[in-house]
Formats: sequence, structure tokens, C-alpha cells
Amino acid sequence: MFTRIIKIEWRNLLAEKSFFILAVVFAVLLGYGIYNGGNWIKQREAQSRTLIETQDKELGEKREKVAQGFKGSTEPGNFQPNPADPYSIGMGLQYAVLPFASTAVFSIGQADVLPIDAGVTISTLQRTIAEKDGFENPLSFLAGRFDLSFVVVYLLPLFVLAMSFNLLSAERENGTLQLLLANPLKLKNLLTAKFTAQFAIIFGIVSIVSLSGVLLTSDIAAEGFWARVLLWLLLVAVYAAFWFSLAVFINSFGFSSATNAVISSATWLILVLVLPSLLNVAISAIYPVPPRSEIISAERAVNLDMRKEGNKLLAEHYQDHPELMPKGDKPDLNDFGLAFVYIQQRKKEKVQEVESRFNEQLGKQQNLVRNLRFLSPSIITQEALNDIAGTGLERYTHFRRQVKEFDKNWTNYFTPKIYRLEKLSVADFEQIPRFQFQEESFANLIDRVIYGVLFLLIASTVLMYLGFGKLQNYSLDE
Repeated sequence: MFTRIIKIEWRNLLAEKSFFILAVVFAVLLGYGIYNGGNWIKQREAQSRTLIETQDKELGEKREKVAQGFKGSTEPGNFQPNPADPYSIGMGLQYAVLPFASTAVFSIGQADVLPIDAGVTISTLQRTIAEKDGFENPLSFLAGRFDLSFVVVYLLPLFVLAMSFNLLSAERENGTLQLLLANPLKLKNLLTAKFTAQFAIIFGIVSIVSLSGVLLTSDIAAEGFWARVLLWLLLVAVYAAFWFSLAVFINSFGFSSATNAVISSATWLILVLVLPSLLNVAISAIYPVPPRSEIISAERAVNLDMRKEGNKLLAEHYQDHPELMPKGDKPDLNDFGLAFVYIQQRKKEKVQEVESRFNEQLGKQQNLVRNLRFLSPSIITQEALNDIAGTGLERYTHFRRQVKEFDKNWTNYFTPKIYRLEKLSVADFEQIPRFQFQEESFANLIDRVIYGVLFLLIASTVLMYLGFGKLQNYSLDE
């Protein structure tokens, strides 16, 4: 009887024109979300690839000129710097790029607001969070552009509630509920069969459309691809199950279909829109981050000190670091290039002091978000989707730590050569630091995602249990 009810429910749903239209619209939105997200990712990958190819080409050309013995040109109108000058290379931007994960099409996440490429130079670290995007609360980045995760997090619940808000009330209002229960069929089994049939259809639509799009746009041979796909399917399944469980719980009160619709809509509004917005405001107030003006003030203070006593400060620097003193002629303490290198080092120190306070506050915000995300299933799901797609804040923070280490290596390689007035040899070009992103451990990803999955599963179970418990007092009369 249970299987028969499921088949009947499928037949009834497919016969309804409104459901068919709704299902087609939902499938189209899923497909467009994949297309829109995949297209944006391809554009960003092309931009990053151009950056890397351009800088490699420029370094290769300079190395070739050094090998040919070219020492630059000072002719008026035809000035060309010495390609062996470490100052000209060190002051140029060397880009570090965060590669997209193989499943990035699942969710653009924060990749559209946080830069995935950072320019490193012996000057002030370029395109930091503060300089590029300002200091923002991590919850500000949860909802991004229209992509697959947007459809899943925001529109999937609406589709579920639109199908299931009248699981029992419609049968009761049509006068068919008592007829169904006249057969050897319990109310619990009827309800279970109906939402199981609807869950299978919705999850089937999401799985078929999404996986088809992902398989066409992603590198399925990439390491960890299928593991991430399975995690994604599991997460979507428990997220859909939560909203079906909520619908069962609402239906168990015996309200009319109209009342169920209002309650379902209000619940979606509170859990998906209102609570995340309130948490955003609260977290920003509890752990405010340093304003961008502090970095500007710190840089201006360094500039002012350097203008006043530039040659004196540079002399003291050589005195404190005698290993940087050139072997031949003494350095010109009024040399603009040397002074500029020195001032950029001081700027970095000041900026890093402000950024350390920012990172401390950001860490507190993230910890609070992790603890409070269980108040809203949409926050749990969005963060987990971002993690699975490799576009979450955790992976980006992992990337920024590597960028800082690369920036340190870049500076430590060129700065001593500049102070010692050395020139680069062909061999030195081979030793120039290169950035190579090291992917985070997959165990860390599992650790971040699994708690959200378990919470949604437990919440669904509790709602089902409470809903089935209330069915004992369910009134069969309209």
C-alpha cells in the first residue's frame, strides 16, 4: 500500500499543470544558475591566466636580455632600465593566484567579492582585504551573485513548501482523506508516502540538472572531485529534508491550506532572510573591525617621517644591518630608490599592525558565525556549499596566509640585493621565488561541513517526530 500511494502521488503531481510548470521553472533556474556561475568562473580563470602569462613573459624577456649582456639604455627618448636591476623587478607586481576548485561551479560564494589574485611586491602588499574590499563582516559575503547555490539555498525551500504546504489539508478539504483512511492505511503512512514521493521528485530534479551541468563544465578528473560531489549531494538532500520535515510539522496542526501557506511563507522569510540579516548586524556590533582610515593614517605617518629625516633613517638602517652595506662604493643616502624601498618596508610594518588587529577581530567574527549559524538552515547550507565549492572564507584565508609567506620570500630575496647595489645574474633569475598554492587538507573540509549536515539531519528528525506525534490528535473533519 505504501508503494502504491507513492506511485499515485507521482501520477497526481505529474498530471497537475501547475506542478509541471513549477518544476520546469525550477529546473531552468538550476540550469541558468550553473551556466551563470560557470561562465563567471571561466572569465576569472582567463583573467588570472593572463596575469600569470604576462608576468612570466616579462621575466623571461628580462632574463634573456641579461644573458645577452644588455645593461639598459639612457638615451633621451629611448630610455630602458637595466633588466638586471633588482629594484625594477622587485618593485613590479608578482601575482599569486588562488585556483578554483574543480567543483567551484556549485557556488561562486565569496570569490566574487574577495580577490583571488594578489599582487606581491617589495612595496606595500597589494590588493589586501583592506585595500581592495574594505573590512567586512564574513556574513556580508554569504549571498553573492545568481548561481547554483543561490537557487538551492533560497529557491529550493520555496519550491518544497509550495508543493507540501497542503500535504494533508488538501485531502481533507477535498473530502478524500477519510476515504483514503477507510482502507488499511494509517495517517502516518499516508503522510510519509506523500512527502517521500515529493522529496524524490525534487531531489531528482536538483540532482539530474545540477550534475549534468557540473559534469559538462568541470574537470571530473581533478583530485577530490567526486568526493566533493558526494558531499554536495548529501548536503542538498538533508537541506531539502529539513524543509519537508518543517512542512510535515506544520501540516500536523490540522490548519487549513491557506493558513499552512501563510505559516510556511513566514517561516521561510524568518529563517532564510531575517535571521541572517540580524546576525550580520549583531556580529558587526559585537566585534567591530578597524576602519580603513587607520591604514591610511599609518602610511601617511611613515611618509611624513621619511620626508623629514629620510637620509638619517636610511643611515641608521645600514648601521643596524651592516650585512646590507655594499662591498664597493658607499650607498648614496639621498638616493630616491633606496629611500623608497626603506619607506615601503616601514609601511608594510604599520599596515601589518592594523591587519593583525583586523585578523583578530575577523577570527572572532568567524567563530561567532560558526556558533550561531545553527539558528538558520540557510547559513549552514550556504557556508557548507561554499566550502565544498572551494569558494568559502576558510580556503581564502588559507590562500592569504600563503600569499603573506610568498610576499615575505619575495621581499627577502630582492631587498638585500637592492641595499647592496647588486645586479641580477642569469642564475639569480632561476632563484626568483614563485607562488604555488598548496591545497588545504580534505579532512579540514569534511570537519567544517559534517557538523552542518548532522545538525540539519537531527533538526529534520526532531520535526518529523513532533509532527507524527501530533497526528494522533489530527481532526479528519474540515
